Amino acid sequence: MKDTIMKSKRNILSKVILSLGATLALASGVWLPGTARAAESAKETAKPAHDMVHMDHIMTQAQAEALKPGDSMAMTCSKCKHTMVQKVTAGSDAHVKMMTVGEKLKCPSCGGSVEVVATGKGKGKDAEVKHVCSKCGDDAMFCTAVKPGSGAMKDMPHEKK
Repeated sequence: MKDTIMKSKRNILSKVILSLGATLALASGVWLPGTARAAESAKETAKPAHDMVHMDHIMTQAQAEALKPGDSMAMTCSKCKHTMVQKVTAGSDAHVKMMTVGEKLKCPSCGGSVEVVATGKGKGKDAEVKHVCSKCGDDAMFCTAVKPGSGAMKDMPHEKK
């Protein structure tokens, strides 16, 4: 009788172990391919670093004057979500006016009057400036510069091929 009980316990234990093994095998068979697909999907959607566009924050008139023809300068308003881009060309100082204290611009999005004001840090052309919009306020706008070759500008939809 004792022998029958031992066989029965071993039989139950082996079935439990077999069931547990089958469950683990099935779970890993479902989980691993999903993980591999997720990793492949992440690789496909991630953009390589060379496709990114590098922008430098411009805070002074001297930084704007240091830009070369072919560079671009952008002024972005975080309130009205508008970006104005000025391409730097030889013989034109329109991009410098965006950083010259006392200059006034009009925001095409909100219609506000934007004045370039010194912050009190630095002097002359090295004075840091901020852009005060009559509608969006004084901390809404910032300027950046983009240099050719700093990213995939050629892939942008507005560029001609």
